[in-house]
Amino acid sequence: MKSKIINAENLDPQPLLLINKEGVRKYWGKSESDVCEILKDLQEWIKKQNFPEMPTNHMIEFFLTNCKYKVEATKDVLSTYYKIRKQVPEIYEDSNPRLSEIEKSWTMGCYCPLPQLTDDLCRISIVKLDSNTSNFVASSYFANIMNIYELRIYEDLCLSEIIICDYSALSWGHVFKMDIFTVRKMAHIMNSLKNRVKQLHIVDSPSCINIIIALAKKLLNKKLADRIVVHKSYDSLYEHVPKDLLPCDYGGKGRPLEEIIDMWKEKVKQYQDRFDTLEAWSKSD
Repeated sequence: MKSKIINAENLDPQPLLLINKEGVRKYWGKSESDVCEILKDLQEWIKKQNFPEMPTNHMIEFFLTNCKYKVEATKDVLSTYYKIRKQVPEIYEDSNPRLSEIEKSWTMGCYCPLPQLTDDLCRISIVKLDSNTSNFVASSYFANIMNIYELRIYEDLCLSEIIICDYSALSWGHVFKMDIFTVRKMAHIMNSLKNRVKQLHIVDSPSCINIIIALAKKLLNKKLADRIVVHKSYDSLYEHVPKDLLPCDYGGKGRPLEEIIDMWKEKVKQYQDRFDTLEAWSKSD
């Protein structure tokens, strides 16, 4: 039996992520009728696949946009989306938000997509670590990141992502607990799902960041690795990222980061039924 997909529009009248669907389509030279026709063709293709469900139009368009409206590439990513949970159990096997280890992972750090898009329709996300490494578990931390990314698949639409890594709390304790195997699996997932990253900014980094950067350049594709920028101050970051869109504790005009994180926690709870379904798929034969 094909499972029912939660309709995000019925869940939250004021979505956490603001999008500009018309602007994204216009960038790729697509009208609404063009998109409808492509979605219809992809739906017909999906019916012939052994997928456990028919994804929503928004999910399909999310991947279609990430693939620059290349239909064959989108088919590959859709196939990957329904296979990858079994292919990478190290990240997904114990990722249900109900689990105590995943609940605890919110205290380990965060992956926090910000509500507003930039003028060029990019999504800014902040990645941060907590200074307490005693309870840090890399697999749980990465699993929670993927849970939030999962929600972006249902609700987000943008041209690419700008990631800000706030590594002010990064220490050797984190480095020693980030085993290369788990990090490699995480990189594989993001590469396979064709997540488009325009820029990757690292700020407030201690000396051990050199090891993280060296590792990232080995695991990420060259195009993305070349987009890593290390900043000694936030002033240089503001030359690349619209300051006003950042949380107020990062010099911007947005809500405090912790408040946005709390909103993401609530958003994850709204999708608990969906995560239960995803868990059932990963454990099915």
